[in-house]
Amino acid sequence: MLTVRCRPAGLLPLLLTLLLGGCASWQDYFVTYSDQSASLRNQLRLGQAAEARKAVRESTPGDGSYVLDRLEEGRIALLAGDVAGSRRALQAADMAVRADDERARIRVRDGLEQAGSLLSNDQTMTYAIADFERTLLHHYLAIDYLLAGEREGALVELRLANQAQEAALARRRAAVADERERQVGQQLAQRAPALDRLQGGVKHGFLNPYTFYFSALLYEADGALNDAWVDLNRAIELAPDNRAVQDALLRLARLRGAPEEIAALERRVGRKAPAIDPKAGNVVVLYEEGIIAARRELWLPLPLSTSAGDFRTFTVALPYYDNRAEPSVPLAITAGKAHGSAEPLANLEALAAYDLQEKLPGMATRQLLRLVTKEQLRRVAADKGNDVGNLVVGLFNTLSEHADTRSWSTLPARAAAWSAEVPAGRIELLLNGRGESVEVRPGRTTLVWVTRVSPHLQIRSVPL
Repeated sequence: MLTVRCRPAGLLPLLLTLLLGGCASWQDYFVTYSDQSASLRNQLRLGQAAEARKAVRESTPGDGSYVLDRLEEGRIALLAGDVAGSRRALQAADMAVRADDERARIRVRDGLEQAGSLLSNDQTMTYAIADFERTLLHHYLAIDYLLAGEREGALVELRLANQAQEAALARRRAAVADERERQVGQQLAQRAPALDRLQGGVKHGFLNPYTFYFSALLYEADGALNDAWVDLNRAIELAPDNRAVQDALLRLARLRGAPEEIAALERRVGRKAPAIDPKAGNVVVLYEEGIIAARRELWLPLPLSTSAGDFRTFTVALPYYDNRAEPSVPLAITAGKAHGSAEPLANLEALAAYDLQEKLPGMATRQLLRLVTKEQLRRVAADKGNDVGNLVVGLFNTLSEHADTRSWSTLPARAAAWSAEVPAGRIELLLNGRGESVEVRPGRTTLVWVTRVSPHLQIRSVPL
């Protein structure tokens, strides 16, 4: 049982100021984001990306949902084939994230939002982009640039993506947890469903081998072999069994021409580095499948004893992910005489689950403080004999009590990769039996990006 002390004085005058003066949509007070975004997710599963795009919430810079809305729009526009529209939306999100980073140094607005969220829920606060989502923001901007034929722009975005991963790692090394928040929050967070099964073997909630592998491919094509080597080694640390990553490292070791490096790598992966065929090219298939799991809302009973001596059991809401991952649909690939299946590279659902697990203690602490604040607000109204005010405050407390289920909900669930060296020229690539003609140039890589959200595959190819 938890005992919490707080002072109710001054809460009533703050109610309208904090709620009406914020930048949240009215829906965020009373409807979870998962429910708000359910229709656009369903439309994507039906292959109706253009219709799903119309369902993205309208918002303007400064709105609490603006960054998340632009992230959703950017991913959906890409699925709808509007590369320019995707770039505009993601660039708008990037600009807003940078502005939020700058404002966070001042903390004035953050403090007001924290106070307002104590009278409603965390969804009324400005959306704080997760570290793995920040990386993928630049990752998908790189795809937009690449599909538009602007490789330099893609390289810039991938450097920013990997800088975001390094910054996230550095922040965690320097972080010192608040002991009181950790203890109080963990008491409540531990009652939420464990996310171990969904997390699988992921080592971090922010390091993404998919982005490292993607950036390495572009670095190699640009002749930046050292940069490619660094990112491929990061990728293989996170996805050691992926054969496409191993193949890329073996090929790069040959290109770098260091015998000791080649020998060490051959021992590591258990096979020889093949000789470079100057008349052949490389085909790489990147396969994104499914839609990342949506956060759900879990209601938990919580006994509380206040400083006034009252003992009551309240109900609080926390976000969680269902441990049942969406079934994977393999991608069988044939390119000339080479054939195989795309192998798992990154589980984005696991990154999302890890990120939530990391944030749950802080969420639970705010939920606890919010619970007591709302109850004290109701008591003030009751003590003043205002039955209508007591009823209105009590009703608002009940209706606005929701978990923060916001996340970039249109990301793929998983990413996989496959690669093969094939003779140069135009070849017929078979992807689960569907033919796609691609041009392979000697000594170069042809990148094939395959997406499966609905039952139908979307296929785009780009020579690097």
